[in-house]
Amino acid sequence: KTKSCVSFGCVWSSGHACVYCISVNEETSKRFEVSEWALVGDAPEKIAKAREEGFYGSDNIVAMDLFSLPHYVFEAQSVLSSDEKMPQTRASSTPLPDPLPSFLPDRLSMHGTWCAGHDHSQDQILVAICRRSGMLEIYDLLDLKRSPNDVSPIWQSRGCSHGASVLAHSDQDIAVRLPESHQVEAAEIRVFVTGPSLSLDGENDKEKDAWMLRSLCILVNTSLGDLHLYSGCKRSSNLNLEFTRIPLGNVSRPSEEAGRHLTKLRRKGIVSESDVMAFRPNRLHRFCAISGEDGLFAATQRPLWFVSERGTPTVVSHKSRHVAPAGGRPVPVSGFSAAMPAVFQNASCGFITLHERIGRIGSQRLTLYSGLYDVFSPHGVLPGGGICVQKVPLGVTVRHIEFIDDASVSTSSRPIYVMLISREIEADQSYLNDDGLSPEERQRIKDEKEAARIKKQVEADLGGFDIEQEWVEEIEREDCFEVDRNLGFAPSIPQRKYEVWLVDASSQFSVLDKYELNEFEHGTALKSLFLTNVIEDSDETPEKSLFVSVGTSFIDQDGEDLASKGRVLLFQVKKSKGRTQGVHRRHAPLHLNLRSEKEITVGPVTSLSSLKSEDTYRVVVGAGAEVTVEQWGSGKLTQVGFYHAHMQVQEIVLFKTFFLLSDAYDSLHFLVWRESDKSLTLLAKDYEPTQVFAAGLISRGGAMAFVCHDDRQNLKFFQYAPADAEARGGNKLVCRADVHIGSQTTALQSHWCQSSLLFNSCTMPSTLAALKQQDVLFGRLEDDQRFAVTFGTTDGSVGSIISLSEPVFWRLTALQSVMSNALESNCALSHRAWRLFRRSTSRGGGRSNDRK
Repeated sequence: KTKSCVSFGCVWSSGHACVYCISVNEETSKRFEVSEWALVGDAPEKIAKAREEGFYGSDNIVAMDLFSLPHYVFEAQSVLSSDEKMPQTRASSTPLPDPLPSFLPDRLSMHGTWCAGHDHSQDQILVAICRRSGMLEIYDLLDLKRSPNDVSPIWQSRGCSHGASVLAHSDQDIAVRLPESHQVEAAEIRVFVTGPSLSLDGENDKEKDAWMLRSLCILVNTSLGDLHLYSGCKRSSNLNLEFTRIPLGNVSRPSEEAGRHLTKLRRKGIVSESDVMAFRPNRLHRFCAISGEDGLFAATQRPLWFVSERGTPTVVSHKSRHVAPAGGRPVPVSGFSAAMPAVFQNASCGFITLHERIGRIGSQRLTLYSGLYDVFSPHGVLPGGGICVQKVPLGVTVRHIEFIDDASVSTSSRPIYVMLISREIEADQSYLNDDGLSPEERQRIKDEKEAARIKKQVEADLGGFDIEQEWVEEIEREDCFEVDRNLGFAPSIPQRKYEVWLVDASSQFSVLDKYELNEFEHGTALKSLFLTNVIEDSDETPEKSLFVSVGTSFIDQDGEDLASKGRVLLFQVKKSKGRTQGVHRRHAPLHLNLRSEKEITVGPVTSLSSLKSEDTYRVVVGAGAEVTVEQWGSGKLTQVGFYHAHMQVQEIVLFKTFFLLSDAYDSLHFLVWRESDKSLTLLAKDYEPTQVFAAGLISRGGAMAFVCHDDRQNLKFFQYAPADAEARGGNKLVCRADVHIGSQTTALQSHWCQSSLLFNSCTMPSTLAALKQQDVLFGRLEDDQRFAVTFGTTDGSVGSIISLSEPVFWRLTALQSVMSNALESNCALSHRAWRLFRRSTSRGGGRSNDRK
C-alpha cells in the first residue's frame, strides 16, 4: 500500500505533548487515518516531589519539534581500533573533552551536518522535546509508535533554555547550574540546517563543497524572549554529537520601553487585555531554497534570519516597511511563508511575510519578497550582530561618498551618490629619453646657464645680499639625472589621479558621469549641501539649490618647495534631455554640471560644511589655517566671514550656528556665527596642545559634549560650561572624561539614537509619525533625545559612544568592577590600566603613559 503521511506535534498547557500522524491510503478508499502518540510530562506520583523541588523540579513538556534526519547522526561512533579501546576503557570511563572537532568518514562536517547523498531512505522523523527542568530529549518516532509507554531517548542533554554553553549527550542525571534570580523555560525549539541549498538532480563537485558549509543547529526561544543558538559538532575523542552555543551579538528580548508603551496603550483603551491569547503560534520557521540558502526565520520581538556565513551560523536583522511601533502587538511579524504562489514564477525562491502595519492596532500588511539576493550575493558579507554588508568592487580608492538628497534626482528605487575617488595610473616619461638636441646644443645651453648663475652670484656679492634668499624665485632647477640609453629607457612612474563620480546604486553602482581633476590636483573634501542664491538689492525671495562641493589641493610638480593652494568646485546634478538605452532607459540620464570654481590661496581645502542661518544656506570652507564663510550669488562664491586658526584646520563640525573646529596641532575650538555682523567669534577652546585626528558631538537631552580623538589613541570628552570654575571665565573647554581605546580612527560620525520602538522599521519617518499619534508625549524624555558617535578604526573594528542615564551608568560601572575582579585576564594584564589616558611626551610635558 502507498500511504502519504503528515506528522505534527502539539504541546498542551497541562505539560503533556502529543504527536499526530495523518495518513491517506491512495490505492483503496483514500480515507484519512489519524494516529496519536502521547508524551507524558509530570506523572501523578511525581507531582508532589516536583512541588518540593521547586520550579525546575517539574518534568512538564514546554516545547516540541519534529524534524527529519538520519538516525545515525545522534548515535555515538568510535574510530579507535580494538587495541586502542582497551587502554582507554581502563584509564577512564569518561573521555576527556576535545575542543577541536574533526572530519568524519561519514562526511559529517565540523558543524554537525549530515550528508546522506540524494537517497533519503535513511532519514527518519525524530521528535525533540524540552522539559521545564531543562532536559532536552530526542526520540525516534518509530520507537514511539512501537512502545509509546516505554520508550527511551536516543539523545538527551540538560541545560536547554538555561544558557548552557554546551549541550552534550549524557545518560546520567548530571547537576547543572540553574538560574536563581528568575524562572525561565523554553517556549519553542527548532532543529534546522543552515547553509547552501542542495539540488536533487545529482551530485557534483559543487555539491560536495556545499556539504562542508552546512551546519546542524538548534534554536531555543525562551519564555523571557531570549534566543539561544547551538551548532552541532562531533568530538574526535568520543564522536558523540554535541551542540555548542554561538553568541549572537544582539538583543532578542523585548525592551522595557516596549513594555511601558504597551501599558500606555492599555491605559488609553487602544489595546485591551482580551487581545492576549492563550494560544501561542509558532514563531520559528524553517525555510529551504530562498535565494539558494537554507536556514530559519525567527518571527520574535526582533525578527531575525539565521543563515550561514562561510559555514558558520550567523544572524541578519529583518526590517519591514511601514511597520507599527513595537509594544502594540506581541511580535511585529505575525506570519511567514517560504512557499510562493505559482503565479509568481519570477519569484519562486522568495517568501511572504505578514506584519503589523501603521494605523489602527491590529491592521496588517502582506509583503511578497523575491528573495535575499542582496544578502547572499557574490560580494555579500555577514559580519554578525544582525548586520548585512555588500561589497561593491569599483577598482578604485573611494576617498569620500555623499548621498544626493534631492527628490527630483534621487529616489528610494534609484538612489544616486557622488564619490571622490583616486586611481593609480602609469605616467609616461618617454620624453626624457630624447630631447631632440645634439650634444653640441646641450653643452651650449649648459654653458649659458652656468654663465647666468655666475652673473647672479657676482651681482649678489656686489649688492651685499644673499642670493639664496632674494633670488630663490628665479633659480632654475636642473635635472638631477641623465638617461643612459645604453642601460635602458626612462621607466613609467605611478601617479595618482583624482576624479568625481556620479553613480547609480540601483544598478550595481554604475557610473553615470565623471569629472577629472587637473594634473597634480588632489581631492581632499566632498560635501552635498544646499546653497541660497543671494542677490543683493533684490526684493525677490532667494531660492536654495542642491550643490555638490569639492575641495582640492595642488601639489606642484617640483615638490613642496612652494606652499600648496586649492580650489572649491561647485557642481549641480542635471537631467539630460535625451534618453539612454539599456539599464537606464526608464530614467532620464544624469550628468554633473560645473557651475563655479574658486581659487583658494591660503592653503589646501581640507573641510567643507553647510551653514544655515536665518533661512540662508552658506558653505564653510576650511583651508590651511583659515575658516571662511562663502555665500552663493550671481554665479560665484563671495566671502562674508572668516576666522584664523592657529596651525591647520583638520575638520569642522556644525550644529545650528555653532562651530566645533579641530586644529591638527592645537586641539578644539568652539565658535559661534553671528548673523548680525557676519562674524565668527571664539567662545572657548582647549588650551592643551593636542594633535586631533577626529572630532564629534554627543548629546542627551539639553546636555552636549564634544569628543576628541588624538594621536595617542585617546578619547577626550569636553563640555562648554561657562559657569564652571575650571572654565577660566568661560574661555576654556572643560574636560569631563578621558579614556584610552587603543585604536586609531580618522572620523567620528554623529547620529540620532533611534528608539527601540522603531527598531523593526526600515521606513523610519512613517513609523515615528504613527508612534507620536499613539503617544503625544514621545520624544520629550532625555533618553529620546540622544545623539551618539560611531567610528571605525584602522584595524577594522567598529565602535559607538552613547550617553547614558545616571542609574544605568553606575550599574554598568559596578558590573565592570565585578568583572575586572572576577574574570581572569590574559598574561595578568590589567584592563583598568589599559584604559588609562596616554599623555603625549613631546608636546604635553608629562611622562609616558602618565595620567593627568
